[in-house]
Amino acid sequence: MTCRPLPLLLFPLLLAACGSGPAVESAKITQPAPTGTGASSRDPGDQTQSAAEAQLLRELNAARAVGRTCGDRFMPAVGAVTWNGSLAKSARAYAQDMATRAFFAHTDPDGRQPQQRAEAAGYVGWTAIGENIIGGYDLGEMTAGWLASPGHCEALMSADYKEVGVAFLNRPGSPYVTYGVQEFGAR
Repeated sequence: MTCRPLPLLLFPLLLAACGSGPAVESAKITQPAPTGTGASSRDPGDQTQSAAEAQLLRELNAARAVGRTCGDRFMPAVGAVTWNGSLAKSARAYAQDMATRAFFAHTDPDGRQPQQRAEAAGYVGWTAIGENIIGGYDLGEMTAGWLASPGHCEALMSADYKEVGVAFLNRPGSPYVTYGVQEFGAR
Protein backbone atom coordinates (compact mmCIF):
# COMPACT_ATOMS: atom_id res chain seq x y z
CA MET A 1 0.00 0.00 0.00
CA THR A 2 1.35 3.40 -0.94
CA CYS A 3 1.31 5.97 1.83
CA ARG A 4 -0.49 9.14 0.73
CA PRO A 5 -0.79 11.55 3.68
CA LEU A 6 -3.51 14.11 3.82
CA PRO A 7 -2.12 17.41 2.56
CA LEU A 8 -1.75 20.12 5.15
CA LEU A 9 -2.52 23.77 4.57
CA LEU A 10 -0.59 25.69 7.18
CA PHE A 11 1.65 28.65 6.59
CA PRO A 12 4.57 29.20 6.78
CA LEU A 13 5.68 25.57 7.11
CA LEU A 14 4.22 22.25 8.03
CA LEU A 15 5.08 19.18 6.06
CA ALA A 16 2.59 16.44 5.39
CA ALA A 17 4.72 13.40 5.81
CA CYS A 18 4.66 9.65 5.97
CA GLY A 19 8.32 8.85 6.10
CA SER A 20 9.61 10.75 3.11
CA GLY A 21 6.29 10.48 1.25
CA PRO A 22 4.41 13.09 -0.74
CA ALA A 23 3.60 16.55 0.57
CA VAL A 24 1.63 19.60 -0.54
CA GLU A 25 1.28 23.21 0.62
CA SER A 26 -0.66 26.31 -0.42
CA ALA A 27 -0.23 30.04 0.20
CA LYS A 28 -2.24 33.12 -0.80
CA ILE A 29 -1.17 36.77 -0.69
CA THR A 30 -3.17 39.80 -1.76
CA GLN A 31 -2.23 43.46 -1.95
CA PRO A 32 -3.44 46.62 -3.65
CA ALA A 33 -2.16 47.02 -7.20
CA PRO A 34 1.06 49.03 -7.29
CA THR A 35 0.74 52.43 -8.92
CA GLY A 36 2.70 53.55 -11.95
CA THR A 37 3.40 50.05 -13.24
CA GLY A 38 2.85 51.02 -16.90
CA ALA A 39 2.18 48.79 -19.88
CA SER A 40 4.92 46.32 -18.95
CA SER A 41 2.83 45.15 -15.99
CA ARG A 42 0.67 43.19 -18.48
CA ASP A 43 3.56 41.43 -20.20
CA PRO A 44 2.64 37.71 -20.41
CA GLY A 45 6.29 36.66 -20.47
CA ASP A 46 7.69 33.72 -22.41
CA GLN A 47 4.84 31.50 -23.59
CA THR A 48 6.99 28.37 -23.97
CA GLN A 49 5.69 25.33 -22.10
CA SER A 50 7.12 21.85 -21.64
CA ALA A 51 4.82 18.90 -22.34
CA ALA A 52 4.44 18.34 -18.58
CA GLU A 53 3.59 22.01 -17.98
CA ALA A 54 1.04 21.96 -20.80
CA GLN A 55 -0.53 18.86 -19.23
CA LEU A 56 -0.74 20.51 -15.80
CA LEU A 57 -2.28 23.63 -17.36
CA ARG A 58 -4.90 21.54 -19.21
CA GLU A 59 -5.74 19.62 -16.02
CA LEU A 60 -5.97 22.85 -14.02
CA ASN A 61 -8.37 24.50 -16.46
CA ALA A 62 -10.45 21.31 -16.81
CA ALA A 63 -10.78 21.24 -13.01
CA ARG A 64 -11.77 24.93 -12.88
CA ALA A 65 -14.52 24.31 -15.47
CA VAL A 66 -16.47 22.09 -13.05
CA GLY A 67 -18.01 23.19 -9.77
CA ARG A 68 -16.79 21.10 -6.84
CA THR A 69 -16.74 20.87 -3.09
CA CYS A 70 -13.39 21.69 -1.52
CA GLY A 71 -13.62 20.34 2.02
CA ASP A 72 -16.90 21.80 3.30
CA ARG A 73 -17.00 24.68 0.80
CA PHE A 74 -18.69 24.53 -2.59
CA MET A 75 -16.64 26.26 -5.26
CA PRO A 76 -18.54 27.07 -8.47
CA ALA A 77 -16.97 26.58 -11.87
CA VAL A 78 -14.71 29.46 -12.86
CA GLY A 79 -13.06 30.62 -16.05
CA ALA A 80 -9.78 29.29 -17.31
CA VAL A 81 -6.53 30.88 -16.22
CA THR A 82 -4.10 31.98 -18.91
CA TRP A 83 -0.43 31.06 -19.07
CA ASN A 84 1.98 33.67 -17.79
CA GLY A 85 5.63 33.12 -18.61
CA SER A 86 6.88 35.21 -15.68
CA LEU A 87 4.88 33.09 -13.23
CA ALA A 88 6.18 29.97 -15.01
CA LYS A 89 9.75 31.25 -14.67
CA SER A 90 9.14 31.69 -10.94
CA ALA A 91 7.55 28.23 -10.62
CA ARG A 92 10.38 26.51 -12.48
CA ALA A 93 13.06 28.22 -10.45
CA TYR A 94 11.28 27.39 -7.22
CA ALA A 95 10.84 23.70 -8.03
CA GLN A 96 14.55 23.53 -8.85
CA ASP A 97 15.48 25.40 -5.67
CA MET A 98 13.44 23.07 -3.43
CA ALA A 99 15.01 20.01 -5.04
CA THR A 100 18.56 21.39 -4.97
CA ARG A 101 18.51 22.75 -1.43
CA ALA A 102 16.35 19.94 0.00
CA PHE A 103 13.50 21.97 1.52
CA PHE A 104 9.74 22.08 1.00
CA ALA A 105 7.94 25.26 2.04
CA HIS A 106 6.54 28.53 0.71
CA THR A 107 9.35 30.46 2.35
CA ASP A 108 12.72 29.58 0.89
CA PRO A 109 15.83 29.28 3.10
CA ASP A 110 16.68 32.91 2.26
CA GLY A 111 13.31 34.06 3.64
CA ARG A 112 11.75 34.91 0.25
CA GLN A 113 7.98 34.49 -0.11
CA PRO A 114 5.96 33.64 -3.27
CA GLN A 115 5.27 37.29 -4.10
CA GLN A 116 8.97 38.18 -3.92
CA ARG A 117 9.90 35.30 -6.21
CA ALA A 118 7.14 36.23 -8.69
CA GLU A 119 8.28 39.86 -8.78
CA ALA A 120 11.92 38.81 -9.25
CA ALA A 121 10.77 36.73 -12.25
CA GLY A 122 9.07 39.80 -13.76
CA TYR A 123 5.47 39.45 -12.54
CA VAL A 124 4.68 43.03 -11.53
CA GLY A 125 1.53 45.03 -10.91
CA TRP A 126 -0.21 42.12 -9.25
CA THR A 127 -3.25 42.25 -6.97
CA ALA A 128 -3.19 38.59 -5.88
CA ILE A 129 -0.57 35.86 -5.75
CA GLY A 130 -1.11 32.26 -4.75
CA GLU A 131 1.09 29.20 -4.71
CA ASN A 132 0.45 25.48 -4.51
CA ILE A 133 3.40 23.14 -4.15
CA ILE A 134 3.48 19.37 -4.21
CA GLY A 135 6.22 16.81 -3.86
CA GLY A 136 6.47 13.07 -4.31
CA TYR A 137 3.58 12.64 -6.76
CA ASP A 138 3.79 11.40 -10.33
CA LEU A 139 2.87 13.94 -12.99
CA GLY A 140 -0.57 12.38 -13.59
CA GLU A 141 -1.36 12.46 -9.84
CA MET A 142 -0.50 16.06 -9.00
CA THR A 143 -3.75 17.79 -9.92
CA ALA A 144 -5.75 15.09 -8.13
CA GLY A 145 -3.50 15.57 -5.08
CA TRP A 146 -4.17 19.30 -5.02
CA LEU A 147 -7.92 18.76 -5.51
CA ALA A 148 -8.04 16.26 -2.63
CA SER A 149 -6.83 18.93 -0.20
CA PRO A 150 -9.46 21.57 0.71
CA GLY A 151 -7.06 24.53 0.81
CA HIS A 152 -5.28 23.62 -2.39
CA CYS A 153 -8.59 22.92 -4.09
CA GLU A 154 -9.85 26.37 -3.04
CA ALA A 155 -6.73 28.04 -4.43
CA LEU A 156 -7.02 26.09 -7.67
CA MET A 157 -10.73 27.02 -7.97
CA SER A 158 -10.38 30.67 -6.93
CA ALA A 159 -11.97 33.20 -9.27
CA ASP A 160 -9.43 35.71 -7.89
CA TYR A 161 -6.73 34.22 -10.11
CA LYS A 162 -6.57 35.01 -13.83
CA GLU A 163 -3.04 33.88 -14.74
CA VAL A 164 -0.82 30.95 -13.88
CA GLY A 165 2.60 29.49 -14.40
CA VAL A 166 3.28 25.87 -13.52
CA ALA A 167 6.35 23.69 -13.26
CA PHE A 168 7.08 20.00 -13.02
CA LEU A 169 10.50 18.72 -12.01
CA ASN A 170 11.74 15.16 -11.73
CA ARG A 171 15.06 15.12 -9.90
CA PRO A 172 16.20 11.68 -8.72
CA GLY A 173 18.18 11.82 -5.50
CA SER A 174 16.31 14.85 -4.15
CA PRO A 175 14.07 14.46 -1.09
CA TYR A 176 10.75 14.19 -2.99
CA VAL A 177 12.15 13.28 -6.45
CA THR A 178 9.17 15.01 -8.16
CA TYR A 179 8.06 18.58 -7.53
CA GLY A 180 5.09 20.52 -8.84
CA VAL A 181 4.53 24.25 -8.42
CA GLN A 182 1.50 26.33 -9.39
CA GLU A 183 2.06 30.10 -9.23
CA PHE A 184 -1.28 31.93 -9.51
CA GLY A 185 -1.70 35.64 -10.09
CA ALA A 186 -4.04 38.45 -10.98
CA ARG A 187 -3.28 41.97 -12.22
